[in-house]
Amino acid sequence: MDESKQGGTGHPSAVVKVKRPGERRSLSRSATRALDVLELFGVVRRPLRAIEIAKALELHPSSMDQLLKTMVESGHLTFDALPKTYLPSPRLVQFSGWMLASYGGDERFRSLMCRLNAASGEVVTLTTPNDLFMQVLDVVGIEPTAESAERGLRVSIFGSTTGAAYLSTLPKSELHRLITRARIRNEDAPAILAHIACVREAGVADGPSADGRYWSVAMPLPVGSSLAPLILGLAGPTERVTTNLGQMQLVLRRSVEQWRLHRGVLELSPERSL
Repeated sequence: MDESKQGGTGHPSAVVKVKRPGERRSLSRSATRALDVLELFGVVRRPLRAIEIAKALELHPSSMDQLLKTMVESGHLTFDALPKTYLPSPRLVQFSGWMLASYGGDERFRSLMCRLNAASGEVVTLTTPNDLFMQVLDVVGIEPTAESAERGLRVSIFGSTTGAAYLSTLPKSELHRLITRARIRNEDAPAILAHIACVREAGVADGPSADGRYWSVAMPLPVGSSLAPLILGLAGPTERVTTNLGQMQLVLRRSVEQWRLHRGVLELSPERSL
């Protein structure tokens, strides 16, 4: 969900900037669509016809045909003329192998988010730092009246609940560097550092999002030094979440702790699934 003003155990800040994927001038549509195609194959795990891909990604068939032809010519997809279906090519095997070794082949992140969504009843997000923003990597659950927390959405690292959770994992030297980069006034820095210290001590961040209409709770997810930092969070209408804030924090803590325990087993036995 879009996060705008911060309270709770998060750090104080004025308005938080929100950037949606389509608003970025540097965004290459063809590149992101090609990656969406590959991701779709990972979800369905079967050959697909062009019309199926276009429908799933909500793209015009003619545009999809051109993209698929380009991906076949580059060797990233194969095309079977008889059933007229596409499939990722062996060219992606090395990349896939590296991803499996890094993230596991059991969809553990998605499974973790689905379990947390079922336990909390709230929208669950997985975010990572991207310069001075926290970027949404994945979302589970839909709040009909909430502003969309779509994948690719970015919110300011300073002032957001997910940002507070991430900043609580950093040493002071890195915090000061980011504060300088964000051009935060010197007089505001002590309050920000104090709030980050509170989050670090509590182990969890929480605060209002979307102009106070929604409340977020977030924690760092231990993934090891070889992966990008990840923050697991949940959010819902302020009254509903704050009324059950203790329970929401407990559910999130348990999810992270279960992840930590399973992850320890997986590091010892990479082939073993959750």
